[in-house]
Amino acid sequence: MVLERCGRCGLPIYVRLAAVWNDDGTVTGRFVHKTRVVQAYCDELDYIFDGISERIGLDISKIVVEGERKAGLAFTNELMDKWHGATGFIARNPLVMRGVFTFVVRASKNAGFGDVRLAEVKRNRLLKLEITDSFNPAVMAGNILGSVEAYNRRPAKVSWEGDESHVVITVEEDPSQVRSDERLAPRLPVALPGDYSVERCGRCHMPLELSRRYAFDLDRGIATEVSTGRRIVTVMIDSLNAVFKELTEELGDEVGQMIVDIERDYIRDNTTMPAVLDENKAFGELLADLRIKGMGNPTEISLSDDELLVRIENPFSEELLAGRVLGFYKALLGEPAQVKWTPDEEGFMFVKVSRP
Repeated sequence: MVLERCGRCGLPIYVRLAAVWNDDGTVTGRFVHKTRVVQAYCDELDYIFDGISERIGLDISKIVVEGERKAGLAFTNELMDKWHGATGFIARNPLVMRGVFTFVVRASKNAGFGDVRLAEVKRNRLLKLEITDSFNPAVMAGNILGSVEAYNRRPAKVSWEGDESHVVITVEEDPSQVRSDERLAPRLPVALPGDYSVERCGRCHMPLELSRRYAFDLDRGIATEVSTGRRIVTVMIDSLNAVFKELTEELGDEVGQMIVDIERDYIRDNTTMPAVLDENKAFGELLADLRIKGMGNPTEISLSDDELLVRIENPFSEELLAGRVLGFYKALLGEPAQVKWTPDEEGFMFVKVSRP
């Protein structure tokens, strides 16, 4: 299936219809303006979830599914409630139901989730998707489950067979599922204005860096970073935070430090070194990457003999950013180091990396 691209820069329709790249280091949704999204490496998210499973000795897929379900439920509820519920009224009409799910499938492919195909749908009863080269199946299953529950306005259950190469995800109505009154509406934290400016396409007005940086295979539903060949996906920040919150509630506060440590290791081992000799400039180049990915806006970078101090405005995740900065430090300098950070309460955080 050929999906529309911008005739000038070549970006897929979903990218320009679904998201807005702002000058403050954030990427926000067009459909639901209260939603932030972020571009992350597919194997990076797998590494985090697999790393937590290995450290605690348990399969966390059910916890991931529940966190994703809540995020998918919140996002779809917010979408269905737009224009005083008119969106939901129209979308739930039996005559347009298949068209709605067909659009969701196309959007999923454009977001890099894999070659998603609508295998079967029965109104309010069943949805079956087949995905080749799927993004993390537990994440996909949970998000689809929450979206279907919001769309159908009734509880359901999800199952999947297969792995990333080919998976079949089935969502079925299940009245026995007990759901609390969950209206976890997507929300934007405090956002500070920024001055991040990019060259934009004259036709679709999206950043030209996106078309230079990423290659989108719309038939396979895969987006890759041109310079590294690594696969990227576009995910909601609320989705990641919901999973991390669910993991913390189930496993305890030590999950936060686990995430920092695992992200540190991933970044340390997978960072491509900038082609500059000056260490300050090198850190500047590495951290500048946060903006185009929607992870935040690094506004201050200070490197001394003993420590690195970074101020990041509009951070997407305290733990992932703390681990990321520490990973950059270890990749660039190769020295033992520890990290501390301040909580994001007023739209910014400080990350300090120092020698022990």
